[in-house]
Amino acid sequence: MLASGGLLAGSTVVGLLPTLASASSHREAPLIAMDPSVDNTDVYAFSSPENPDNVTLIANWIPFEEPNGGPNFYPFAEDAEYYINIDNDGDAVADYIYRWKFTTEDLRGQ
Repeated sequence: MLASGGLLAGSTVVGLLPTLASASSHREAPLIAMDPSVDNTDVYAFSSPENPDNVTLIANWIPFEEPNGGPNFYPFAEDAEYYINIDNDGDAVADYIYRWKFTTEDLRGQ
């Protein structure tokens, strides 16, 4: 009885110790490492308490890009299309598809 109580107390203490945080590497697909500008990392969707009928979508591409990376920011790929697919009814078929295609315009020297 005493041994099992000690084991329970010890496991409780271990469970309270700080642990090392881990996160996705965003490089799960082996070939995406060859084309990081199209590597979708995270997608966030939320609605405002003031206007619950609207949804804000935020998506990230290009993993490990620092927000303070300027003035040399990573460009979007001009030969790619960026998508966010939204399924509103849970049938695994996109009900809405948002698509972006980017071009780079260099205005230096003008």
